[in-house]
Amino acid sequence: MSQRLIIHQFGPIADIDIDVNDIIVFIGSQASGKSTVSKAIFFFKSLKDDLYRYYLDCYNQNKFNDPIFGFYKLVRQKFIKIYGYTVQSHNTKITYRYNDEIEISIEASANGGIGYPTFSNELIINFFKIINRLEVLHRDLNQNASSFSSSREISTIKSKETALFEEISNQLNDIFGDEREVIYLPAGRSLITTLSQQRYNIDMGDELLSDSKLQSDNLIKLDYLMREFIDLIDQAKLVCKHGIDILIQDYILEKNNPNDTSAKTIKIAQGIVDLILKGSYSYQNGIEKIEFANGKSTVINFASSGQQEVIWILLTIFLLILNDSKVFLIIEEPEAHLFPVAQKQIIDLISLFANYSKNQILLTTHSPYILSSFNNLLYAHKLGNGEDKKEVADIVDPHLWINPERLDAYILEDGTTRTIFDREMGLIQSAEIDRASNIIVDTFNQLFELED
Repeated sequence: MSQRLIIHQFGPIADIDIDVNDIIVFIGSQASGKSTVSKAIFFFKSLKDDLYRYYLDCYNQNKFNDPIFGFYKLVRQKFIKIYGYTVQSHNTKITYRYNDEIEISIEASANGGIGYPTFSNELIINFFKIINRLEVLHRDLNQNASSFSSSREISTIKSKETALFEEISNQLNDIFGDEREVIYLPAGRSLITTLSQQRYNIDMGDELLSDSKLQSDNLIKLDYLMREFIDLIDQAKLVCKHGIDILIQDYILEKNNPNDTSAKTIKIAQGIVDLILKGSYSYQNGIEKIEFANGKSTVINFASSGQQEVIWILLTIFLLILNDSKVFLIIEEPEAHLFPVAQKQIIDLISLFANYSKNQILLTTHSPYILSSFNNLLYAHKLGNGEDKKEVADIVDPHLWINPERLDAYILEDGTTRTIFDREMGLIQSAEIDRASNIIVDTFNQLFELED
């Protein structure tokens, strides 16, 4: 069963009800609700990991008194961090169905704010089954703690704890119907790329600010998803300190098989990254640089706006492929500040990633070049599974082909979604791709007729 998102009267959304497929593309004008929908999917899919961390916290701190209310509070607080306190409608309801038995809903409270979440009965039953096992283990081990004295006996305790939490992690994957990590790459990436080399105070927490912080001219307030993004790139910088070439060499040495499928995928990814970035990334002595083939380099905040905007899309995807990660990756406007050819290349990289380890992708876009690039890869899959496989492979690498059964494309307008994916053809509808061009051409033709 596909997972499903249902939104009723929230922000710019009046009503939507969509399946969450492996590859989802949203187009729409500004303020049509693309980010609202993307953030909702991120929010609900990330709750599995939040619940795991919550179990760990309950266990370590012996917090077993009314534990489900504690998780209700955590879910509500996270929603507020992402969207704010008000919902603008007393009828707001957002529901995510993970499978036939597991769902979570968020509704407006009586005063127009955010209410506490509602869990399906099956989720509540599973919640208490796991929390009861944790409480029993915690009680048993603490009752016998005085009798444990040897390092061997202490090691036995730790082994029991590790085994239980590993089992809980697998259970949560089954309960929520997904083992993937969720990563969100927000729009405005060039802001953080630029600021990484500046001396600014970035407010990374949710605590009240002191008077001195409030008076700081350099204080920059960031929303929840941007802070998550900063955490992500801070970790990735350290991995990339010697450059991508060294990472690949280390990977090949570790695998000891340069001809395996993953090695080929990594080489393709590296080629696409180099084409788009026009150089290679390095991070040394706290300085991010792009180094070029002619031996020159530039500090990242003096690079082009396109390079600044795209660099952490490229490096995030590359590192995820390198680590064989299983991910649901959300990218807002991957085309930002990129030349049309580079937009085509970034869809090649995204498709390569989607096909590797069956990763999932959600994109928001304003670009017809993004949609057309997807259609090329969908069409290649269609022809490549016929008699012309070799000829198609000479034009489009099979690693990039997209199975149309994995993709959905929607336009958001008038508060709802409309599919723009032609299931019979297996392509995104060309009329939607060309709509803006048609309007521009019609205007030109009307002007031309006046002159004629």
